[in-house]
Amino acid sequence: MEERERLAKIIESENLTAKQFAEQIGVSAGTISNILGGRNKPGVEIYVRILNRFRTISSDWLLLGTGSMYRPNGGLTQATLFGDMRPLEPEQTADSSTLPSPAINMLVQARAPQVQHLLQPSQRQIARIIVYYTDGTYEER
Repeated sequence: MEERERLAKIIESENLTAKQFAEQIGVSAGTISNILGGRNKPGVEIYVRILNRFRTISSDWLLLGTGSMYRPNGGLTQATLFGDMRPLEPEQTADSSTLPSPAINMLVQARAPQVQHLLQPSQRQIARIIVYYTDGTYEER
């Protein structure tokens, strides 16, 4: 399945028009029209916008066309939002469940200078949290 077909499948599954989909991910309707029409291929920024808005979509499926369209358990996990905030001890190693998916690795490699700072520990603290609901509404906490 091509990239444009996967985007069309998301639009159909979410019961949206192409224009509504474009609005929800914050791009012009023309951009989505060009992708769906096969004139352009989606870039990394489009993928990031889709994955940020539709959290249940599998990044492997969206980027690589592998696996299921939706994440297992609707994208919900047993872990808390921020997981264990303690730093890893030197003897601890990551297991396969904590390693990024191939699709995320591909994104990081494509945009390494732009996203590398996001992967590094920082002194930043959370200032606000916005919760987006599937009905298009949101709540700021």
